[in-house]
Amino acid sequence: MLAAFVSVLFKPIRAGIAVFMALAAVFGGIFGFEKAEISHKNDGCLASFAVISDTHLTDANGRREVLEIGLEDMSKAKDRLNALVVCGDITDHGKITEWESFALAMSRYDTSENDIMVIGNHDTWGSDDLSVTKENFIEYNKLATGREINGVYYSTQINGCPAIVLGSEGDHTYATVSDAQIEWFAQQMQAASQTGKPIFVFFHQPINDTHGLPYTWEMNKEDEPGTGGIGDASDRILEIIKQYKNVFYISGHIHAGFSKGEGKTVYSSVEKYDGYTLVNTPSYMYSDFLRGGNFLNGTGYVVEVYENEVIFRARNFISGIWQPRYDETVELK
Repeated sequence: MLAAFVSVLFKPIRAGIAVFMALAAVFGGIFGFEKAEISHKNDGCLASFAVISDTHLTDANGRREVLEIGLEDMSKAKDRLNALVVCGDITDHGKITEWESFALAMSRYDTSENDIMVIGNHDTWGSDDLSVTKENFIEYNKLATGREINGVYYSTQINGCPAIVLGSEGDHTYATVSDAQIEWFAQQMQAASQTGKPIFVFFHQPINDTHGLPYTWEMNKEDEPGTGGIGDASDRILEIIKQYKNVFYISGHIHAGFSKGEGKTVYSSVEKYDGYTLVNTPSYMYSDFLRGGNFLNGTGYVVEVYENEVIFRARNFISGIWQPRYDETVELK
């Protein structure tokens, strides 16, 4: 009975998406979007992956349905994705039932060769005991992705490109990063630099005072520097990143949409610096138009790596629509 009710409940959503897709096919060029399956933009793609953030799953089946529509889009890619990254706040409260909902959604779709989970601040709130929330992340990481890890930070690869996952070791909105994690990160970055390939670093919280922070966090001009970012460890992490070239630091957390605003006081999804690039992934579930940019749910990036460049392609995974006006290309050095 419940399954039938949920099916009926979401028929209007799927119908609305179908109408939107039909309109996109006719008027997409006018409004700056394009209905098309996931496939490489250019020939010679060396690696490609989808990155979404802030799925904020609750106990409600409806929330999982919204995620599953996006996962279905990824699973139907013409050019198979090498990875799917969920960049934190996977759950809304870190509860077991929410983790189970995520694992169930992931089990229903074969989205990529390598699914990667990043812990977010909401994912640490399932218990007053931090060891419990850590174990929950480890357990459901294995259940959802098949990966065995022993902590909230670990390394992997995306079709040969180094992928380093950082994670908060506390339960605050900002990140708690131990000296041990900082030292590990420095070692991982040094090793990754030897590959000669672009390095992707994933952390839920952005580098302090980037992407319009601190203002874009609470929309408060009185916010102190560092608000809405990593916190105390931000400078140390950034200093390590600055030692290398072709580094891409990808975060979530702000709940903004796609934007190409210019200047550090304006929200911009992608900020390019000398040797490294900071990318803030739009919130998949709770975008806030006040923070800037396109605020439709279901958005994220498809990232394509080529010999001389990395392309960030804006996509709405719910509707299956590219939004090329928000694409960014970064030349490799």
